[in-house]
Amino acid sequence: MNPQDLSAGYRSPIRIHGRAARGFTVIETLVALTLLAAGAGFLLATLGASSRLVRDVRENETALWLARSRLVEAAAYPDRPPPEDDRPDRYEGVDYRTRIEYREISPVPNIEVDKLAPALRLIEVRVLVNWGTPPSQIHLTTYRKAVQEASPASTPRP
Repeated sequence: MNPQDLSAGYRSPIRIHGRAARGFTVIETLVALTLLAAGAGFLLATLGASSRLVRDVRENETALWLARSRLVEAAAYPDRPPPEDDRPDRYEGVDYRTRIEYREISPVPNIEVDKLAPALRLIEVRVLVNWGTPPSQIHLTTYRKAVQEASPASTPRP
């Protein structure tokens, strides 16, 4: 068989600067674009989730800071509760509502509060902070000795 007979139906590729020019097929281009689009979609979803996570952490930190400050305020004035305020606190566009609860408790298990001597009773101070949609909540609790009434003998004389 003659080598010239083998190349009878063969057309040589276009030559540019002495080299054969080859391009991408349509299928190769579509596969590459599909992989690029999938990677970009994954990247955008990851960035969106991380920005939501950063926002949630910032809101939780603000709520914790607010709860701590209200707890310190409640502990600073043990004889009277802080004034109630129905207006929310607004930080960075988020409304935070706080509530302080007081409850007399017994530090001794299985003994009711009213059966304890006043010197043994504790006050549970609980601060609740609500914010956001859907609603989120954080609460802090501390305990302090129940405030006792001053006896007439211990009252200072003028």
